[in-house]
Amino acid sequence: MYKSEPDYVTGRRGRLDLYPWVTHPPFCVCALCPTHRPRTAEKSGKSIEEVWSAPLDIRIRRDSPYPTNRKLSAAAALLLKADEEKRLAEAVAKADAERRARQTAVSFGHVVAAYRRYLTANNKNYRGSGALIDNIEWFIGSHRDVMAVDITIYRELLAEVALMSAETRRHHASTLLAILNHARAERIIPSHQLEGVRVPRVPHDDEPQPWSQHEVAVIMGPAMAEYEREQAAWNALVAKDKKHRSLRCPSAVPLRGFCLIAYLTLMRPKNNFALTWEELTFRDAAGKSWFNLDQHKNVNKGIKARGGLVVDLVNYLLSIRPKNARGLIHPNPATGKAYTDIRKQWRRLLTIAERMLAYKLTGKQSEFFNFRHSGASHIAARARDVKHLMGVVRMMGDTSLTTVNKHYFNIDDEILQEIIEGWSVPEVDLFDDAYSLPLAS
Repeated sequence: MYKSEPDYVTGRRGRLDLYPWVTHPPFCVCALCPTHRPRTAEKSGKSIEEVWSAPLDIRIRRDSPYPTNRKLSAAAALLLKADEEKRLAEAVAKADAERRARQTAVSFGHVVAAYRRYLTANNKNYRGSGALIDNIEWFIGSHRDVMAVDITIYRELLAEVALMSAETRRHHASTLLAILNHARAERIIPSHQLEGVRVPRVPHDDEPQPWSQHEVAVIMGPAMAEYEREQAAWNALVAKDKKHRSLRCPSAVPLRGFCLIAYLTLMRPKNNFALTWEELTFRDAAGKSWFNLDQHKNVNKGIKARGGLVVDLVNYLLSIRPKNARGLIHPNPATGKAYTDIRKQWRRLLTIAERMLAYKLTGKQSEFFNFRHSGASHIAARARDVKHLMGVVRMMGDTSLTTVNKHYFNIDDEILQEIIEGWSVPEVDLFDDAYSLPLAS
């Protein structure tokens, strides 16, 4: 150590301590500055703001690693001073970065609110996914910085729903990613930490299970007739029983109408229940009747859902059509809005049909949605060429023939056999004048 360097080593009787001056940077965040800076401001007469915005030297005391060697202790003191000043500078820089991050941070609740507005504005199924979005927001926390939503939190969310079905786990994962991806697409956030993450896989049975023609005939024929008799008997009982009228309500679900529309137009239940008179055209210039959906699942992709109305369905609709028809075809008389749940009535009709068939309808065959599967398969079997099949795609409002074929058409072995019957390699008459060759000269 040179003579000009300050002596940072003190101690007597064979024991040396390090006692260097450490320069604390402006706005230091250490534990010593809150005590020393007010004292310095009082002694110097400066304001506390001036003292905090300027460097400040504070001496610290440490045991020397070389308690009997002054030269090595002096070198250790200089090293201690440099390390402490570097640590304090890094702490100030980190605190400043965190402060700036807090000022520009986007909360997860803000991102979720933007996604909710997007679903509502684009007529997405917010009613069905609203509870799921609320659960995800509650689990992650509305005030959490969205940039802190990382793979660890993602795995914790999946662990929270580990005991639920595979579809539910995938739905949680895909909904969280949809929220974050929407925020990135709308430039609410520049990026997020879950980009490219894999969602849980769900084994799907994409093979359609349509009802046979006989099963549809039973469901829509004697089973429906018995259901409507039961419905009429129940409504008569409710009207007669004045004592318990408050505990009973009539059954007004137009199940026959919903089933006819589902099977003969291939509509999804959501469009079926909310179908309006404005979406129907009876007897146009060509004498045909049509449906043309204003809103459906793929309308934002430019896909139309349009098709003809068969005579049976037209007759039913005209039989219930009011004089000045407008609005919902089947409004709920209790609310005036579209029906959202007919599971109880559908389950009763299916029970009656199963009794008449003498066997259970399980899997996809037990679902009301299977009218779409069955109708698509039955009408596809009537198609004579590709144009007819593309007409079915147009009716269903799907994106492509591949999608419809994958999920709905069921071309069984018997139909395939019918297609190839009489098929052979074309032959030509070589003696026909059109195919005769000139003789060699």
